[in-house]
Amino acid sequence: MTSPLFLGIDTGGTYTDAVLYSESEGVVASAKSLTTRHDLAVGVSGAVEAVLAQIEDAVGRVRLVSLSTTLATNALVEGQGGGPVW
Repeated sequence: MTSPLFLGIDTGGTYTDAVLYSESEGVVASAKSLTTRHDLAVGVSGAVEAVLAQIEDAVGRVRLVSLSTTLATNALVEGQGGGPVW
């Protein structure tokens, strides 16, 4: 039996990173693609497709997906963006 995988994705200012993690093996694959600010889905899908292609049957083994956005955190810290939402 193969262990479940966890998919982590981080959209940063320059690159979007993706990793596959197994509780029994640690990080088993990683990939990155350029962050596409005009359409973040392009960069995210590029990184996800690249990391999933590295492990046979990875799609069927993924049990959790976690998305973080360093890009958004940096925008807040740098005072960029559309202003408060409250």
